[in-house]
Amino acid sequence: MLAHGSAAWCLNPTSRMVRKLSSIQRGFLLAISGAYKTTPTAALQVILSIIPLHLQFQLESRVTTLCRLRTQFRLDITTLQAEEIEEKGTVWTSEPAKHPHPNQIYLQDGGTRNTCTRIYTDGSKIEQSVGAAFCVFQGQNIIYRWSAMLKNDNTVFQVKLITLKEAVQHASHNNNNLPIFIRVDIIRPAFKLHLTRSPTIK
Repeated sequence: MLAHGSAAWCLNPTSRMVRKLSSIQRGFLLAISGAYKTTPTAALQVILSIIPLHLQFQLESRVTTLCRLRTQFRLDITTLQAEEIEEKGTVWTSEPAKHPHPNQIYLQDGGTRNTCTRIYTDGSKIEQSVGAAFCVFQGQNIIYRWSAMLKNDNTVFQVKLITLKEAVQHASHNNNNLPIFIRVDIIRPAFKLHLTRSPTIK
């Protein structure tokens, strides 16, 4: 509740406001640290790595002024223009897979690639099991499979990266001269890596 409306009243806090906020924060700092009452407030803020309240409120106020209200304000050394600040990207309000749009998802089928080696990777995690696997297609046939069970403390993202690492290592030892496509599902939509044989692949 203390921070309510701080974007409006704490853009340029006065010295009286700074002292009042520091006095309010001091009681909490003493309770958290268990320090003596004679300990300076600034020392408590440094020890606990907690920034002063007026600086936190001032930060929120300036971010709101520049990024949301898109208005300028003057500092001691310069004037910040809203046009100089990068705008935050607009998030999707619906699941792209359920409401596809040409500007969001490329809908055209790229066709089949039967003349090259294709590696499909996958990794998943359920309550008591974490697994990773990939398979290698040559034409319409599976020529190699790899799978592994991992520790339960691995995240899904870590599992997918481990699978991708194993797939890249397998691709680096491929003996033919055909291009290799590794298809992974780390982010949506899935992206594709195109590998060619090179001495730089380890």
